Amino acid sequence: MIETAAATCRHGFTSRNNSEFEQGDDDFHIGVATGSHNFFLVSAVREVRMLQRQASVIGVHGVGGHAEAAVNEHEAIYRAIRDGEPEAAAHATALHLDNTLEDYRREIQRRVFG
Repeated sequence: MIETAAATCRHGFTSRNNSEFEQGDDDFHIGVATGSHNFFLVSAVREVRMLQRQASVIGVHGVGGHAEAAVNEHEAIYRAIRDGEPEAAAHATALHLDNTLEDYRREIQRRVFG
């Protein structure tokens, strides 16, 4: 599932199909959380995805200039999981979260301070 989701995300990005990108992104994050077998992580990811959709409604899109990097980060996370490398998966996930957060911060600063 996460391999397909990562591929969908990449295809949505390269074809500039935002809804396909978002579907792949959503499926990827939910797939990784579900694969963890951690109820709390699944719940947290669902909440974050809902908040991201709400932010998109008001015009703060989560992908911004980070979309291409996010696609690459998803693939790195997927490869680490596939290869059974939990430390690499944790590192790739932390990098992805940090970069996504920074993208949101930049967008909010741009909107607030111009």
